[in-house]
Amino acid sequence: MLACASWRCRAPQLRLAEGRGGSGGAGEGCCQTTSPRRGRMMSSIPLRGRIGRLRRALEQRVDQGWALAWQRLGPAREVPGFDGDPRFAVVTVNFSTTAFLKLMLLTLSEQSARDRVRRVVVVDNASRDGGIAFLRALARRAPRISLVENRILLNHARGMRRGLRFLDELDAGDPVGERANLILSVDTDVIFRNPETLIDLAQPFIHDGAAAAGELRHWNYPYPEAQASFLAVRRDIYARRDLAPWVNHGAPAYWLQRSLWQAGEKIACFPSNAGAYVLHRGRSGVAAAGAYRPLHSYASEPNSEPHFMRVPDGAEIWAQTERRLADLLSDDGAPRLLDLLAERFA
Repeated sequence: MLACASWRCRAPQLRLAEGRGGSGGAGEGCCQTTSPRRGRMMSSIPLRGRIGRLRRALEQRVDQGWALAWQRLGPAREVPGFDGDPRFAVVTVNFSTTAFLKLMLLTLSEQSARDRVRRVVVVDNASRDGGIAFLRALARRAPRISLVENRILLNHARGMRRGLRFLDELDAGDPVGERANLILSVDTDVIFRNPETLIDLAQPFIHDGAAAAGELRHWNYPYPEAQASFLAVRRDIYARRDLAPWVNHGAPAYWLQRSLWQAGEKIACFPSNAGAYVLHRGRSGVAAAGAYRPLHSYASEPNSEPHFMRVPDGAEIWAQTERRLADLLSDDGAPRLLDLLAERFA
């Protein structure tokens, strides 16, 4: 039995037999217990979709093998242990979703504890939406925001790994007490709703000795899994060679979380969406792939409709946030948006 190590939730979670069904599926656990509707059966998917699935499966296997080998055999990373003083590094991967990224950064900049964000690393996966000029200008003007331009192997997990390696390079010369010690992965189509999100997210690391924190789900995998769209991990924990890294997979952070459970580490159940801390729109990368990179394997995904994590009135909450910030998000507002973000992330 796995315990949900959270300052908010102590509900027990039954582990399923690895790779099989069994007891303890949907309905067990703390944050999300409803099993999402499964995809259509393979026989009902058009030929293009089947080919896309086969391509993705091949791409995933290659990436997984390389990522695991590099984690275990690549250069060792010397990362100081968590000192109880939370300092975040936000890492996000942009795949022609710059409009959403701007909104995410704007709402992040409204956090009451934004001084706790020591770095924001944006990895751009060869976006074709015309946003790269804005991102380059932002990286030049905002000292805490950095841009990594990735041009090959355009999957989310590789973008995350590149961003994390770049973070190591950025921090190499900084005093230990100034380096980020918590990695916060945030999808571009996430908005921060509660200005205290970062403060509350830090609590399980400070008080419970958590290795990671996210909105745990108990429906699809043998171990509880928090969606990669909003997941915090201790940086010293992620550097361990015995743990899995981010990998190209339907749930790119699941292998990491599974290895944490197997190693006896604690993953705190933080109700990101259910607790109105953030809102994840969802499927924006699929829609962008279809619009800007129709030959990319991701573009063959049949479902590109946003799900808003099944939050009641999620679409309206999102629309209200866009309306509130519309002046800054418009084309005419781009210079003012740049000025504001540069000031807040100075």
